[in-house]
Amino acid sequence: NKFGKVSPTTYDHVYQELSKDLNKNDLILDGGPSQIGVESTIIDCTNDLPKVLRPGAISTELINEVIRVDSDETPNQIRVSGSFNSHYAPNAKVLLDTTAQPGDGFLALNEIATPKDAIRLSSPINIEEFAKNLYAALRKADELNLKRIVVIQPKGSGLATAIRDRLKKASF
Repeated sequence: NKFGKVSPTTYDHVYQELSKDLNKNDLILDGGPSQIGVESTIIDCTNDLPKVLRPGAISTELINEVIRVDSDETPNQIRVSGSFNSHYAPNAKVLLDTTAQPGDGFLALNEIATPKDAIRLSSPINIEEFAKNLYAALRKADELNLKRIVVIQPKGSGLATAIRDRLKKASF
């Protein structure tokens, strides 16, 4: 994906984003849609205790089952993909945990009703599906030329933490 933009999770997303920059000998491999959706966990192992720099599907809780992880949430000086305040952002303004207005895009777990006249972008039934469909929903909002996307963030740890991390950066 291009720096700072919504990550592609399907062949079509990659093609839409990069095709103008490819020459006739370049290929895009289609391995099917992303199985997880959000990017991988990045861990800094250069200190006594490893530190999660970017949460992903392999959560801090899972890593702690194998090795203790630095729980200090002070921002790290190491620059890694997705570590800037604004990242993963669609053209539409992303608003978190607020009320959608008519014409706004809306993304939340399926159990949360769509506000009147909002445009449902995705109705994931669980956290895994939320992560898998997150970027496709953000891209859909841009395809529909929506100005705003309201997201009710999933609660909890593990993959929900990674989703909230991406949404926070998309909303900056």
